[in-house]
Amino acid sequence: MDTIPNETEAAEVSALVDSLEGGLLQIPLAKAINRIDDWRRKVTETEREDLQPIAAGLGELHQSLVGEGVDGVRIGSILVRLGEQTEEAAGNVAPATTGDTNEDLVKGLQRLGSLLRHAGAAMTGAPSSTTNDL
Repeated sequence: MDTIPNETEAAEVSALVDSLEGGLLQIPLAKAINRIDDWRRKVTETEREDLQPIAAGLGELHQSLVGEGVDGVRIGSILVRLGEQTEEAAGNVAPATTGDTNEDLVKGLQRLGSLLRHAGAAMTGAPSSTTNDL
């Protein structure tokens, strides 16, 4: 089971949010794929059943980026779904352990979910499915 302190996870989420705020197209493809793979591994290692759809979505995103004939609408749809799942996961963050807090992690996951959802919606040409603002 995952034992990484919430503060460490919050810092990692914050760094990812900072990268995404610069724009998806600003992240080199190889770096994006490495980050996707890292996050998929971390999510899988939590052994939490409620997070496994996120791990599966990250795997699907990886395949969509490395396959032939990259489909922006498909990638956008995956990002929207991952964003929604991430926002939902933010509401289910494990309670803080002694000496750390989950507040920053919750906020970071909410922001990450919103960024993914909005970026995906822009790629598909569809409006965002919820009203959370960037």
